[in-house]
Amino acid sequence: MACLIGKLLSLVSAALLPSPLAVIILRAHGHRIGPRCRIGFSLLWVDRLILQGSSRIGHLNLIACKRLCIGTSGYIGRANVIAGPLSVLLRREGAIGNSNKVVRGPQGAVTIGPASLRVGRLAKVTAEHRIDCTRSVRIGDYSTLAGIGIQVWTHGYVHETTGPGRYRVDGSVAIANNVYLGASCIVSMGVDICAGVIVGAGTTIARTIDEPGLYVSSAIRQLPRPVNPADRPDLIAETDPTLSERVYVKRISGRALTAP
Repeated sequence: MACLIGKLLSLVSAALLPSPLAVIILRAHGHRIGPRCRIGFSLLWVDRLILQGSSRIGHLNLIACKRLCIGTSGYIGRANVIAGPLSVLLRREGAIGNSNKVVRGPQGAVTIGPASLRVGRLAKVTAEHRIDCTRSVRIGDYSTLAGIGIQVWTHGYVHETTGPGRYRVDGSVAIANNVYLGASCIVSMGVDICAGVIVGAGTTIARTIDEPGLYVSSAIRQLPRPVNPADRPDLIAETDPTLSERVYVKRISGRALTAP
């Protein structure tokens, strides 16, 4: 009950009070906030808030997550939605711009275990992007999700050829250092992008990129349907009994892509 009351007071203070007063109340309830940090008029519903140095949170954000940590000079802009059972960690000077959505489904029937969004030093998620954190997403130092309309997905579905049957495939996404993604790119589950990659606008990234270079979209082509998941060595069946559907975790180079 005390924890719930503390979160309610934090929610109200961040939404209604000027930054200096909101910071005082948040500190009183155990959150770690540096003396030069600023918090705009936003709805904050977090278990743990850590703001370092001169980091800041802008106006009109809805942030409802387990843990939010922003390093020195990092920031979250305005009108973002960050919602779900996940942790968001921004390193020094890392940033989430304006009007982005970072979401994760409810724990239990939809998602299991921990998941996080990690944004590296001087990395930025610019504006109007969507990041699905069914599994974890990591964005390396000095990398940018540019323009608008980028989608990062950590789950997808395979439907049977007839009837209602389907199964889900999950996989964390790792974007290394010094990567540039152009506007409206789509990143599929289980993808790793190595350092020094530039991806042109409107490109769908459905496989791991392990060599630096410039990548652009190609003409659409037909591929064979996925084989039975039981016959695929790159998929591991998720056995958690709380899930409401069949789920497989994608394995790349012997590594199961789970939350770090």
